[in-house]
Amino acid sequence: MGVVRYRCPTSGEDVTTAIETRSDVLVKMREKELSLWVWCPHCMAGHQIPPASAVLEDEIRTIASPSLTGT
Repeated sequence: MGVVRYRCPTSGEDVTTAIETRSDVLVKMREKELSLWVWCPHCMAGHQIPPASAVLEDEIRTIASPSLTGT
């Protein structure tokens, strides 16, 4: 399970949502092009986020970890 994150299309800031899901569910949402409606604390507006723009916080850590360790 991981927390869904996205980038605010208005401010460009990263947003962590309160939505938790598994990576296989996010993949299925991408296949069916199911959007998420979320509230943005940066621009104080709602956004319709395509699942292709959403990532899991765990995925970000996995991708970032090798570069942080220099491997």
